[in-house]
Amino acid sequence: MNGIFLLLALALCLVALAFLIVPLLREPLAESAQSHRETHLALHRERTRELDHDLAAGTLTRAQHDAAMADLERELLDSGAIDTDHHSESSHRPRRLAGAAAFVSVAALPFMAVGTYLWVGHADEVFATRPAEQRTVAAEPQAVSERQRQREFQMLTQQLQGRLAEEPGDLESWILLGRTLVFLEDLEAAERAFREAMAHGGDRDPDLLTRYAEVLADRQGTLDGEPQVLIERALELDPDHAQGLWMAGSLALQRGELAVARRHWERLLAALPPDSDEAEVIRGNLMQLSPADVGGTS
Repeated sequence: MNGIFLLLALALCLVALAFLIVPLLREPLAESAQSHRETHLALHRERTRELDHDLAAGTLTRAQHDAAMADLERELLDSGAIDTDHHSESSHRPRRLAGAAAFVSVAALPFMAVGTYLWVGHADEVFATRPAEQRTVAAEPQAVSERQRQREFQMLTQQLQGRLAEEPGDLESWILLGRTLVFLEDLEAAERAFREAMAHGGDRDPDLLTRYAEVLADRQGTLDGEPQVLIERALELDPDHAQGLWMAGSLALQRGELAVARRHWERLLAALPPDSDEAEVIRGNLMQLSPADVGGTS
């Protein structure tokens, strides 16, 4: 009876191997490294734009926005989209891993079948001696400490700087470097990174223009001057740009130009879904502008 079982087990192994080995040995159809990088960067830009939109509309606080951006940056780091090392080696790794996995599968499956038979044959004894904690393993996720987050972003900064040393014209990497440095609160270095991005075509990107304006305003304590120029340029490129409209309204309010502030925020409100939380926040801001004061300000 035991001999028949073993023969059946070996036969089942051969059938299982047919399903296991063929996919493993098949030529990988993964996208190229460049396509992989571009896909992740595009997704990162889109999600960043959404967060900036929510910040501009007031549905996210600055702390919430920064925390969400930190998660996005970490995801990008984990994706390998900016990894500058071992490109040539990684291109051959899938095939080597597939061959190794197939070899291990061929060698191990027959022994696994015999082991399963022996295990099942003495199941009562085995489970009677196994501690309950070994049968139920539950690992609770641990929150990433602020120190760990700082290390991750410092690593991201180093990788981006390495890429830019090889490809100084990489606009996306300059933008990402600037954002990462903002998170690290190195606004001076972030300003330099955004300036480089502007020199490599970023002056046509409303998202970058408003982000750069925000860094400059934080450093000099006002939206007047160069930040204003950047905001106006962003709105020339995209008159309905949410962050641009929000900042333009804030600048007007800072100057006491309430009518101008209302005009920008009303345009922002018109661009938002009427029932959205963002629209509700903007309506609340508009209500705080005194109609009498607005009527007397041009």
